[in-house]
Amino acid sequence: MDKKEDKNKTKLIQENKKLKSKVSQLESGFVEIKLELDALQKKQRNLISVIETTEDLFFVLGLDGTFIRFYQSSKEKDFFLDPNKTMGKHFSEVFPKNVSEQLQNAINQVEDHGNDSLFEYQMEEKGTENIFQAKVSKLDETGQKFFGFVLSIKNITESKKREDLLVENEQKYRAVFTQSTEYVFLADIDSRMIVEANRAVQNLLGYSEDEIKDLTLYDFLAVEKEDIYLKILDVLKKHSYFIGERKFRRKDGSLVDAEISVSIVTFSKKRVLCFVARDITPRKLAQEQLYQAATHDRLTGLMNRLLFYDMLSKELARARRNKYMTALVYIDLDQFKLINDTKGHSTGDKLLAAVGDRLKKIKRDGDHLARMGGDEFVVTLPEIKKEEHAIEKAENILSELQNPFDIDGMNIQITASVGCSIFPKDGTSNESLIKAADMAMYFSKTHGRNQCKRYSPEIKGEIGRH
Repeated sequence: MDKKEDKNKTKLIQENKKLKSKVSQLESGFVEIKLELDALQKKQRNLISVIETTEDLFFVLGLDGTFIRFYQSSKEKDFFLDPNKTMGKHFSEVFPKNVSEQLQNAINQVEDHGNDSLFEYQMEEKGTENIFQAKVSKLDETGQKFFGFVLSIKNITESKKREDLLVENEQKYRAVFTQSTEYVFLADIDSRMIVEANRAVQNLLGYSEDEIKDLTLYDFLAVEKEDIYLKILDVLKKHSYFIGERKFRRKDGSLVDAEISVSIVTFSKKRVLCFVARDITPRKLAQEQLYQAATHDRLTGLMNRLLFYDMLSKELARARRNKYMTALVYIDLDQFKLINDTKGHSTGDKLLAAVGDRLKKIKRDGDHLARMGGDEFVVTLPEIKKEEHAIEKAENILSELQNPFDIDGMNIQITASVGCSIFPKDGTSNESLIKAADMAMYFSKTHGRNQCKRYSPEIKGEIGRH
């Protein structure tokens, strides 16, 4: 009877421990969700502050062409495309057929080639025909298509009117040219020497009126000079125009992102190349903010789980193609909840950021590092020559994390439980390789912590029995 009571008591203690562990996990999950929500709100505030500086209307389209989000400066009172009537709809339900076809072609081009796609279209707005410029960009710059697209739209009716004036009447053009806040310059067709540049261009590039006339347009184009040369040849050959993005190099060497249109106009009874440029730095910054928020961890700046899965897929494809081993190291900080409980969540966040920084310093250039959530990190080790090298690297990570962290003057020392798996021996897919490393990490944590374990079938069997 005594033995049976002892056995029941032991069983109750074990079940109580499991229940406490699950409660602890739920508490950690709730904390993580709150931190993520706070971070997203902060990202959104930052993004809005950037968008406040541009006139563009931004939409996020899903892969199926559905409007799912929009952004526009609060200074712009007139929504030329009412976002409240677009959300949840496919673009073919919002735009006329001819515009929808242009947008679909732009999306196809972005999907096929990865480059941004620009086009212009006309639509009636409040009884007046307006001209708009649209740009389609891939929201995810990693090459995979799981985020969607950014559609930015700008009303360029007034700009087009000014450009038309350049062609129609040189005298009118002169007034527009000198007074325009947009960057307008003319170049000789044969030599590409700058013939004329308005004050806005001079201010943008930092050159005086005399200095800029000693330059060719290639002198301040920072990159893709050969490409713009070919684009100009195409404009001359087809008597058409070109719209694209380029980087300008200022006199002081700094760079500015510009959107340029190139056409042919008559100036002083001679055909010249006319460049109209717009500073798109705020728009580029807004796109970078969108991408960063979607693919990186807000606390550490490391890849998030979504981007890491994408990178791991590419790495395993390379490893499979080139027949080399790739290791995956899964890291879980020991008793991190205790630090949150005793030092506060702010200190815990700073510690996670410090751990991320230390891991970044010790990883190799070709390694991929990500925060998987909570206090878990993962590192890929491509092109491993021997399995022992992966274990050595994992143990080196473990050793580095044992060195104290200085957090707001507090000397905090931590340990970690580390698991390691190797492609293709322990898994040939994202899921199988991560699961194997996770099992090895769990074994390390439940068998004393502060150690590194290599995955093996025996570990899987023992975990299965428990």
